[in-house]
Amino acid sequence: MSVKVLVILLCLCVSVCVCVPQAVCVLVLAVCEAYVFQAGQLSGDVDETPPQNRGQSTSTRLCVHVCVHRIRLKNCVLLSDFSGSCKGRCFELKEAEPPSCRCDNLCKTYLSCCSDFDKQCLKTAGGFECSRERCGEIRNEDYACHCSDDCLRRGDCCTNYRPLCKGENAWLEGDCEEIQSPECPVGFVRPPLIILSLDGFRASYMRKGKSVLPNIHKLRSCGTRAPHMRPMYPSKTFPNLYTLATGLYPESHGIVCNSMYDPMFKAHFTLKGQEKLTHRWWGGQPVSHDSAHTWVIPLERRILTTLQWLHLPDDERPYVYAVHSEQPDTYGHILGPLSNELDNTLRKIDNIIGQLMNGLKQMNLHRCVNVILVGDHGMEESHCERTEYLSSYGLDVDAITLIPGSSGRIGPKNANSPYDPKEIVANLTCKMPNQHFKPYLKQHLPKRLHYANNIRIEDVHLLMDRKWHVAMCVCVSPATCGFFGDHGFDNKISSMQTIFLGFGPGFNFKTEVPVFENIELYNVMCDLLGLTPAPNNGTHGSLNSVLRKPPYTPTQPEEVTSPTPLAPPTEVTHDLGCNCDDEVNFSAAAESRYEASLISNTVPMYPAFKKVWSFLQRDVLRRYSLENNGINVIMGPIFDHNYDGLRDTEEMIKEHALGSVFIPTHFYSIISSCEKLNETLEECDGDLRVTCFILPHRADNRESCNVSNTHTHIPLINFTLQYDFLPAYFLFSKYLNIYESRCIYL
Repeated sequence: MSVKVLVILLCLCVSVCVCVPQAVCVLVLAVCEAYVFQAGQLSGDVDETPPQNRGQSTSTRLCVHVCVHRIRLKNCVLLSDFSGSCKGRCFELKEAEPPSCRCDNLCKTYLSCCSDFDKQCLKTAGGFECSRERCGEIRNEDYACHCSDDCLRRGDCCTNYRPLCKGENAWLEGDCEEIQSPECPVGFVRPPLIILSLDGFRASYMRKGKSVLPNIHKLRSCGTRAPHMRPMYPSKTFPNLYTLATGLYPESHGIVCNSMYDPMFKAHFTLKGQEKLTHRWWGGQPVSHDSAHTWVIPLERRILTTLQWLHLPDDERPYVYAVHSEQPDTYGHILGPLSNELDNTLRKIDNIIGQLMNGLKQMNLHRCVNVILVGDHGMEESHCERTEYLSSYGLDVDAITLIPGSSGRIGPKNANSPYDPKEIVANLTCKMPNQHFKPYLKQHLPKRLHYANNIRIEDVHLLMDRKWHVAMCVCVSPATCGFFGDHGFDNKISSMQTIFLGFGPGFNFKTEVPVFENIELYNVMCDLLGLTPAPNNGTHGSLNSVLRKPPYTPTQPEEVTSPTPLAPPTEVTHDLGCNCDDEVNFSAAAESRYEASLISNTVPMYPAFKKVWSFLQRDVLRRYSLENNGINVIMGPIFDHNYDGLRDTEEMIKEHALGSVFIPTHFYSIISSCEKLNETLEECDGDLRVTCFILPHRADNRESCNVSNTHTHIPLINFTLQYDFLPAYFLFSKYLNIYESRCIYL
């Protein structure tokens, strides 16, 4: 029985990702990770376990029954015989086995291209679009695409051939059309999916409008969009591209940053190092060399290759593609996100997206193909002058290592170094009046970051203020600062937000959905491909509002037992013969009932936490209730002593108990109110608005500097820094659509 195989390659800089009908991995230039999905049984020699996977995410497979095959490369030979030719083999879907030279998209990565790869395959001389002078040209085989009279018949026209040479309307010039169902040419058994990821595309770039981004603006207007999409922390490229492909948090899939150290491998992973090419970091598929080896395949060339693959017969044609652009990230770093000079880069990206859409229309696929346009993270203003130096804090910098930058991580220099994480955190806490980071033990980081449960995450983490970096010490001879923008900061910061646009027959027409996290897109891609998602950190069905015909509708689990009262009725039903006063001086006031229901009356709490808990109950929730015409609140303890994000077992809870007292690690609060603010909760007949908080429960809260017992303006700011829930409260009326039915993990 033949099987269909889906390959998604998570790409950095200049990759094109494809799905092919053979059980092989298509190695594409600048790949971070490759997945092969097969509608069949896993072979016995395939390693499908990602590094440091979390309990609820036991696999990085894209889909159940469509399983990931991790291609092992440890026996590969990177040396090749370069004497072969790429003639007739350009961007072939199967890489040649060593020692033969290669002509696929990854041959530049492995330095294994045939000697004539550039001449035969890149073909940049003629450009990638028709000009007036080229219309009706004599065919030149040295060109990547053609404007000759026979190009339509041969299927190799430049994407603007029909608009420019035949006078037809370009895709951009047409009106928005609602596509009720896929309209695909004969031979297409399912709508293909094209995923375009733009590195460092800050969500606010969309405000530049049609004058800079006309094609992206049309995709946004005619399809489904979100105001912005939230990346994972750290807001770096590698972790977030891997998250897009797996639906897993970085702590779950193991790619925790662009630079990291694995204590089991005793090896460092960096963007410029060779270690990232070894299979062990990626479960089998190494990533690319740095951009010096990858820039030579222009984005336009990759778009053309994608369109050419769409011409293949159905039994050969890929049905999902992913193309990643290194821009506008590169120029965002160099120029800064607010530079007007960045407009030129954005216009170029938009023009290339227009080439894709024109090419699809030219092939009569513009009402057939589903297109997802997404970013991996945003971009913030940043400069070398805004740097904190650990040497200024009295640390023994010779005994520690630091992963510097926008998300600092501190580890021991070596196994024999004097290294006490708690002591380091204490020595870095509230030491400077204008300190621009907060030190945490990784298990104490805000839970919303989901950044603790992995051995590649160092014990000490510095959560940086926006625009600020951390370094070990001041350079003796500092070089000229070469950047004005950076990313990697807290993923709640507005400048770290990126974009999501969906267009095609699978998406709703002219629809805006609330903000969501990028872990949710994995399930959407599965739904568009008709596949069942594997366990992941997203919530299947949470983005049904983006899909025209969502295949899956989540349901509430049935009750195991029916509700029963906690105690039998206490009413006295017969005369006891007592002579007692019928009037008992109990208070029935709402305030008294409220006091009696406080969870702090029944659950053990640290004294330092009780202040915060009381403030939440007496001030925040009360004002929240007044603003929302009444609320319903559910509160309780959380036990997560091993900080894996999963509920502890009964044995683990007992292990961390103080005698017979079970100490929670966090407390939760779930607040619901009526979506219609003019209706009380009791009267509400429509949707509910739900907001969740998870508050850390610790004996001290040292990173909250100068906290006092009075609720003045200064302590409010300190509470905000510590617990990170007050902004969500005070700004709630402005961001109701953002937090609707979403949990805010603190």
